[in-house]
Amino acid sequence: MNKESTLLPCIAVESLTGCAGELLVILENLDKLLPFVRVASFPFAQTANDDGPVDIAFVEGSVSNPHDLEKLKKIRSKSRWLVAVGNCAVWGCVQGGACAKCKVSDMLAAVYGSDSQIEVLESKPLSDHVAVDVKLSGCPINTTQFLSVTASLLKDHLPYITHKPVCLECKLNENPCVLIEKNLPCLGPVTAAGCGALCPSMGAACYGCWGPCQDPQMDAMATILHEKGYDPIDVINRLKSFGAPDHLFQRMSFQYNQETQA
Repeated sequence: MNKESTLLPCIAVESLTGCAGELLVILENLDKLLPFVRVASFPFAQTANDDGPVDIAFVEGSVSNPHDLEKLKKIRSKSRWLVAVGNCAVWGCVQGGACAKCKVSDMLAAVYGSDSQIEVLESKPLSDHVAVDVKLSGCPINTTQFLSVTASLLKDHLPYITHKPVCLECKLNENPCVLIEKNLPCLGPVTAAGCGALCPSMGAACYGCWGPCQDPQMDAMATILHEKGYDPIDVINRLKSFGAPDHLFQRMSFQYNQETQA
């Protein structure tokens, strides 16, 4: 390590329980960061890792076992900024959705047997356990957003991340609305933007992989789906697959019941 590199801000890229999709995105764009940062720790990509303090820690994955929780608390204690990257870290994602549908103890017994000594926790996002400075949704994250967030933090201020729905990106891309024109159960109206409306741009329905947008209008979504003949339970299951919180589903279910009884 040369003298110049030790003067650079240092970052860590860490993983808990997840698919490593975010790690791949960061790895693919690491060359864009290396002139401006020193990578102190990135176990996924390098063998020599520094366990000391860092300026920015990017953490992917959910907290799904005691080891995850212990590791996360250690990362938080040595990081100036902690960024939750990807839907597992922000919302709990697939493993969090699974925990919402059945008990952790039941899943553990089904996979490893009732006598298993393995310890697991109900999968939760990072912010349920420690203070998180920036939440960067995605499954996986968007490259442009990741680089923008990093640039902002390196300049010592929190970045702006849009909380608008995917519908905004469809309008900007001049996409025909697949919900209206194709009668597909598109979740764009209640899903956070950031992906560039990738699925609707290809004529497919958004399935909510970026998690809910800010103040999603779930009651209006239930009304539209009911008018088009869809069962909101199917849509709720799609949203739950990416770890969206239960109170959103309660709003949708209540509105749907009101519509069907009218």
